[in-house]
Amino acid sequence: MLRHVQRRPVLPRITPLALAILLAGPRAGRAQAESRALAEAGELERVGRHADAAVRYRGILRADPTSLPALLGLERVFTSLERPDSLVPLVRAALARDPLNQAIHSLELRVWFALGHSDSVTSAARRWIALAPRSADPYREWAFTVAQRGDLAGAKGVLAEGAGRLGDAALAQDLAQLTALAGEWTEAARQWVAVVRGNPGLLPAATGSLTRAPAVARDEMLSVLLGVGGDSTSRRLAADLLAGWGRADEAWPLLDATLPQDPQAAAVLLQRFAERAGTMRSRRSALVRGYALERLATLVDAAASERVRLQAAQAYADAGDLRSAQRMLERAGAGAETGEAVAPAMASLIRALAEQGSVEEAERRLRAWSDRLGGDDRETLREAVAWAWARRGELDRAEAVLAPDSSVAAAAVRGWIALYRGDLGNAREQLRAAGPYTGSREEATRRMGMLVLVERIAADRLPEFGRAVLALARGDSVQALVDLEQAARKLSPSGGRADVLAFAGEQALARRDYQAAEDLLSRALATDSVGPAAPAAELALARVQAETGRTEVAIRQLEHLILAHPQSAMVPQARRLRDRLRGVVPE
Repeated sequence: MLRHVQRRPVLPRITPLALAILLAGPRAGRAQAESRALAEAGELERVGRHADAAVRYRGILRADPTSLPALLGLERVFTSLERPDSLVPLVRAALARDPLNQAIHSLELRVWFALGHSDSVTSAARRWIALAPRSADPYREWAFTVAQRGDLAGAKGVLAEGAGRLGDAALAQDLAQLTALAGEWTEAARQWVAVVRGNPGLLPAATGSLTRAPAVARDEMLSVLLGVGGDSTSRRLAADLLAGWGRADEAWPLLDATLPQDPQAAAVLLQRFAERAGTMRSRRSALVRGYALERLATLVDAAASERVRLQAAQAYADAGDLRSAQRMLERAGAGAETGEAVAPAMASLIRALAEQGSVEEAERRLRAWSDRLGGDDRETLREAVAWAWARRGELDRAEAVLAPDSSVAAAAVRGWIALYRGDLGNAREQLRAAGPYTGSREEATRRMGMLVLVERIAADRLPEFGRAVLALARGDSVQALVDLEQAARKLSPSGGRADVLAFAGEQALARRDYQAAEDLLSRALATDSVGPAAPAAELALARVQAETGRTEVAIRQLEHLILAHPQSAMVPQARRLRDRLRGVVPE
């Protein structure tokens, strides 16, 4: 007889992976729900519906009282709604669940600060310290909150208490930052040196804190850093500060003498210095940038070394050190000579060659590199080389360089070349085409001022005037004055004579030749005392009189200008000069 045996049901085997998925399912669902709710609350906050956003954020906290995104969202919306007190129970509930959460403790300090309860700020900080007695975070956040109240001394006291319990190093950086914030710049410099000595990677943080020091405090800071007891760390900090203050040429010798032996550490400092020097627009800064990059090239791998030497070549070219620029280009390697990487350095070299008068070499390199330069660089360099030829009086060669260039900037250069030839008709046409919008503001102002003068001259050709303008471009103002007087004699009183004489008088004034200036300006006014050149001539004549000690005569001249030419653009300048001569406004 068979007995009936009751069998247990066979359950499916659950693998560890399947078990993990089953357990993670509810958590993943909650996370997705929270993410959707946060997105909805954020959108409501974005459109200004702060009360509705608060409802969404509080809904998230009902499921998870420690949700930091929701707590921070409520901090924002309750601040907008002027209800920071509503955060108090929520923060307490969050800390009850997660008593060691640094972010929530920081939020608690901010809430009590927003409510103006300084005693509660202190109590909250003390509770946090009790929970985390070996952490610097409570002291750091507490000090920051106290500093927000404007109590910098109290904040420093908090940090000093923390340093007493945890050691000086724990809060040294925070104390240095706070000391700088209090405007105690010399002491802050001392503190930051100690911080950087312990952690060289904090040099940028130290400089960022100290660079804001006012000019009156800087020399004393430097004397502390560079004093008898100064070590390599303090000198590097001084160098970094000088670079931040736009004094890279003073910074370089300090850095150069204190570079660390470790190549990687030295490379970091050199790269930082080169980047900062590159933001300064001076030849001396460009030169020391070249020095730093040349040194950096010896510390990096072969591929980086070639790139850095090209940057050094460009820096040297910008500084006008053509020999060093060419040396760097040669050392960059033959491979770079045919690549695009060298083009910026070559462009700077060509420009420097043109500016320094080595125009043959500049043109030779421009022709060799024309196909490898960008379009804008190619046009700019053609114009620079053309200017260099024009300044030498080689006007045909200047025009030949510009032949392929139809840009507006080229029209400006062609206008000046025509002017130097005395071809005033063509000069007017080209200068009008160039207009006031190409080149720097100074270049545009000079060009448009010359166009106004040329348009007043009733002649299409006047070689003497062209020679005079070219002489001015070459710095020969003595010859320019001779040629301008000759040009004026060829013009009728109503055909530009007064304008050219007034222009000549202004040039004489610029070179402090007061006798010639007064003679030329007086003759300009005698030729035409009511024409368009008269107000500028009167103003310049008054300046001659003022600078030669005839103050009352100058004041009368200025008053005549103001009354006789009330619509002239010279009147505001005349009023300012008159008031200064009267002592009404300071020098």
